[in-house]
Amino acid sequence: MKVFLVGGAIRDELLGIPFDEKDWVVVNSSHKEMLKQGFKQVGKNFPVYLHPKTNEEYALARKEVKTGKGHKDFSFNTESKVSLNEDLKRRDITINAIAKDESGKLYDPFGGIKDLKDRRIRIVSKAFSEDPLRLFRVARFKSKLADFNFSISRDSLKVLKKMSLNNEINFLSGERIWDETQKALSYKNSSKYFATLKKVGALKYFDGLEKTYSKNLKFLKKMDNETNMVLEKWAIINLNSDYAEILERKIRVPNKITNFRKTLNELFQLIKKKNINEKKLLTSLNKMNFFRNESNLLDSLDLLQKLKIITSKKNKNWKSFLKELKKVKVKTSGLKAVEIKEKIFNKRLKAIQDRKNDL
Repeated sequence: MKVFLVGGAIRDELLGIPFDEKDWVVVNSSHKEMLKQGFKQVGKNFPVYLHPKTNEEYALARKEVKTGKGHKDFSFNTESKVSLNEDLKRRDITINAIAKDESGKLYDPFGGIKDLKDRRIRIVSKAFSEDPLRLFRVARFKSKLADFNFSISRDSLKVLKKMSLNNEINFLSGERIWDETQKALSYKNSSKYFATLKKVGALKYFDGLEKTYSKNLKFLKKMDNETNMVLEKWAIINLNSDYAEILERKIRVPNKITNFRKTLNELFQLIKKKNINEKKLLTSLNKMNFFRNESNLLDSLDLLQKLKIITSKKNKNWKSFLKELKKVKVKTSGLKAVEIKEKIFNKRLKAIQDRKNDL
């Protein structure tokens, strides 16, 4: 049994990027031996195991054969004779196909180290095209490595464009697409993710984004120095889109992120209007769940100010207005639920009439 550190940990170490996750590949071993050594298998049909002490992932060196559509249908050959080079050849890009043994020696059969120095993203082999999910992974790496000025090689761009034309992209798991997308949104330079997908013709997978892309990308670029702002960035790139809910169901976006996107969009529509109708404003506030949970609306105001869609003065005016509106109380003694609801609505409506000119 020989063990090698592979993939992102090597890439990030050579670039000087901090990393937490480590992936290992095991050569000259078997399923039986891994279990004997105390490793726990992840899933039934995948040759990946968790280390008994560190809980890090160890995968048997493998070759893959595509058996169907999408990114799931592959059969694996994990015989002990599968070499390190054969395992590295099935990886996506050369800078992820570098390995290091226990003595610190680097193995780089596909020129990944040179590509790191040349700041180039390049596909390892023809096998790349068999997994359409890798198209989104490359776009994600364009975001992750943007501060290092990495570019995608010409030949690789051609492959990505050809893959975008292939209908296999429609067989992808929504969860896996969201996984790649939310990682890209958590980085700096998230705009590069969508710009890359647009460049290779894959933005069409994201329903509605092509119609609002140009305007929203300008807003998203203003957030390119921010990290860990997945809610905000997702809401920005989908601003004013008529298809956002369809897309969110398709790729299984978590409710928390969907709810923030809806609030930002509703607020954006309100602020665009010159004359705000009192009843429509109150209906919108109820729709944004403001009276139960104000945080999404207040955070949306701050985000619109950050994007320079509203001024700091307008933000303060809105927050002052909302604070007053939240204080509205009514006497409920002896009233039925429907009567209480109507009384609260009318009193809030009166408060809006008194303050709406401040907005």
